[in-house]
Amino acid sequence: MSISTNSVASTAELEIIKQWVKKAASLGEDTEVKPCLPQSKSFLKILGVPYWNSNSSLFITSAQVAKALSSSSLFKSITLASMPHIMKVSPSSDMSVIWTDIWDSQKGSKDKTLINCLFNFEHYTTIVRRTAMYSGVAQCHNCWHWGHPTHACYTQGTKC
Repeated sequence: MSISTNSVASTAELEIIKQWVKKAASLGEDTEVKPCLPQSKSFLKILGVPYWNSNSSLFITSAQVAKALSSSSLFKSITLASMPHIMKVSPSSDMSVIWTDIWDSQKGSKDKTLINCLFNFEHYTTIVRRTAMYSGVAQCHNCWHWGHPTHACYTQGTKC
């Protein structure tokens, strides 16, 4: 459901809208109604993250990065729009760049609180930077993996 207003609703007004929707739609008290403001995406890159796990010879995963972000106080009010994408800085480097997008207000107020901030990832100090929507990370439209374009895909299978 969508409701148009003349101005941006405050937290108190969102609560009034929530109660009104429950009453107007004859929803029970146990039914979850969550009003929210229009959102857009902000695109970030995180620098200074190791490519390899400190306790194994495996590379870090998107799930580990998402867990580290959610446990950081810097990201406590931030919602990831998708899983982070990990890209090795260079073939000979042991560091990576993490590309992620977050749900933000249309004015970008959440990303402004993150830009140029330092936070700890394991025992490394990392920094958050703003990036453009198309950050140069290739995604294959054949296997849907990140890191190579479709024309360089070696996956055997059907192609659209």
